Amino acid sequence: MPTRVANVISGILIALLNISVAISSAALLFSQTDNRLLAVGIAIMLMGTLVSGLGGSLFSGYPPVICSPRSAVIPIFAVMVSSIYLNFDQQYDESLEATIIAAFVVTTLVTGLFLLLLGRLRWGKLVRYIPYPVTGGFFAGIGYLFIEGGLTVTGGREASFMAIADTEFLQLITPAVVLAVCLTLGKLFGDNRMWVPVTLAVSIAVFYGALWLQGVSLETAQANGLLPLIESNGNLLPVYRLEDIGQVRWIAISDQIGGIVVVALLSALILLLDVSGIEVISRRDLDPDHELQLMGYTNIVSSVTGGITGVHDASDTALAERLGAEGRLTGFVYAGLVALAMLAGAGFMERVPTFVLGGLLIYVGLEFLINWLWKARGELPMSDYVVVVLIMIVIIFSDILQGVTFGLFVAIILFVINYSQLSVIKSEVSGSDHGSNIDRDLETRELLNREGYRILIMNLQGFIFFGTADKLITTIRSRVMDQADNTIEYLVLDFHHVSQLDTSAIVSFTKLAQLSDRLGFHIVISSADEKSIKQLVRHQFFTFGERGWHRIYKDQLDNAVAWCESDLLNSLSINTGQHRKSLDQILEQVTGSVDDARLLEPYFLRQTCPAGSYLFHEGEYGESLYFVGEGTVAVVLSMGENHERIVRIYKSGALFGEMAVYTSESRSASVRIEEDAVLYRLDKAQLIEMQGAFPVAAASFHSYIVRLMSERLRRANRELNRYL
Repeated sequence: MPTRVANVISGILIALLNISVAISSAALLFSQTDNRLLAVGIAIMLMGTLVSGLGGSLFSGYPPVICSPRSAVIPIFAVMVSSIYLNFDQQYDESLEATIIAAFVVTTLVTGLFLLLLGRLRWGKLVRYIPYPVTGGFFAGIGYLFIEGGLTVTGGREASFMAIADTEFLQLITPAVVLAVCLTLGKLFGDNRMWVPVTLAVSIAVFYGALWLQGVSLETAQANGLLPLIESNGNLLPVYRLEDIGQVRWIAISDQIGGIVVVALLSALILLLDVSGIEVISRRDLDPDHELQLMGYTNIVSSVTGGITGVHDASDTALAERLGAEGRLTGFVYAGLVALAMLAGAGFMERVPTFVLGGLLIYVGLEFLINWLWKARGELPMSDYVVVVLIMIVIIFSDILQGVTFGLFVAIILFVINYSQLSVIKSEVSGSDHGSNIDRDLETRELLNREGYRILIMNLQGFIFFGTADKLITTIRSRVMDQADNTIEYLVLDFHHVSQLDTSAIVSFTKLAQLSDRLGFHIVISSADEKSIKQLVRHQFFTFGERGWHRIYKDQLDNAVAWCESDLLNSLSINTGQHRKSLDQILEQVTGSVDDARLLEPYFLRQTCPAGSYLFHEGEYGESLYFVGEGTVAVVLSMGENHERIVRIYKSGALFGEMAVYTSESRSASVRIEEDAVLYRLDKAQLIEMQGAFPVAAASFHSYIVRLMSERLRRANRELNRYL
């Protein structure tokens, strides 16, 4: 089929469907009011269909897109119309008509401005944060209201259990129910996009054929409720006159602010969901913020002309795509036929059978219920599915706004409960499993490994709030008190993966401070953001050098663990200050023998290095290893653009650079002198000479190197196991 022909055919079919839906929706809007308002409803619906369809076709990022008033907002407008009608004591006059039209104009204008604002601020994605069960519950409730509205439109009076028991009411609604079931079954068990228009056409043909065979006139059919009775002069244009503005009762409109807000929010949500669906259909990316702005401007124009709100329609767009539509011509044909329907007037609309109008409404309602009650039962967790059902029940027995509000409240409660079940403790290790990045001599490192059980390190994560803070404090209390003799003396809490703390969490940390004083352990906070630190300071969590059990802050986890190790060594009477070690002291510790130390000492070269200088750089060829006699040496990695990261720090007695000597590979990192240092260097040539002259002493030296590398490997394996 040629593309142009496909565009025309798809435009005609979609126009016929949307004209039928517009008339059905108008019947629902004014089913509980005076018949003289039905023509107004049809005009409002068709004008919204015309303007939104034309706006989308002209400016959307996807040329064959179809935009129209969406069924989900119709029950909200119906509630608004009924409320205004009651405000006028259910008496028709020109002021009532003007007020109802003004309510549609205001709602469409507010919706347009809201969509435009979201698009301008590029907040399109924010609307998608509405909880999915709330959306499902809303649509399920809307489905019930559509079915109820379809029965009301067809039966001529409000649908109820008493009405259904009435034979005349039952006879009127039966064809509508049968039509809705046929449309639904065709959608469920077939994939033929022509099913709906063909079924509607056949239904109308059968209806008029039956009237002809029985000799029933159109006037009699109207009197019996088989055809709609529209009390109008037949004209649908203009929708309103400017001189009628003075008759508007604005107080009645101000009472509908809740419904107006719901329409604006819901329109934005539907638009964004359908834009996502159209992206799948078209296999191209669309800019949701552009589409928001487009529909914002379109709805502003629609409000000026008296139309209802309209946004993208993914299902109609899918139909156009299936029929081969590729260009904007589809939308132009669609809008053109809607304009012709408006010019034809209300008399044309009276020829659409009532059961077709009601059947379409029931069909839409069944589609909502099938998607959000039947199919969702296997797709949603039980808690979410219960929320969907509860929202629908509230909408049925109360109203839409209360149902959505109730759903949001329940969704928030469930979120708090579910999130509280998640542990804010990302990992939990002892000081033996996670050492600091400071290297001292091997004996000190092995001592810290043995005594590291006194240091408890907890890496926290997520949002710590009232639902998780108390659980965290309880866990810490159990960890500390589970030790038989309270051997945990240091608690490190790393906040690197914590997004935020609320006030309740801060108060819980004050309880943790009291616990540290009572049970006796230090607390070190690391990697917290500035806001959290200020809150903890405000609640007097930190001790600021006061005597007793310290509660302090360090900017990085390594620095926090290093402080704990230093304080632990001090408590064991091991000096961790800036002391120096002579070469003979280091070699005696390495070989375990004073005599062997004297034999090896001549092979080392004493080297002094000022702070800020580099001993060597990453990538350089190296043939020397070094012992630190005094000062501080840092291993740094280049991060680009003159930025470096410290990965290791060496203090007196520590050994570094040995890998290049043993593997003859280039340096894997740079070494920077942090504080004036005295180093003892052993070149590879001297090492070989030393081995030949004093093999026993050299063997002790090599044994020390093996022990050191084994300890570092064990430490690396423990670190790796934390992430496996």
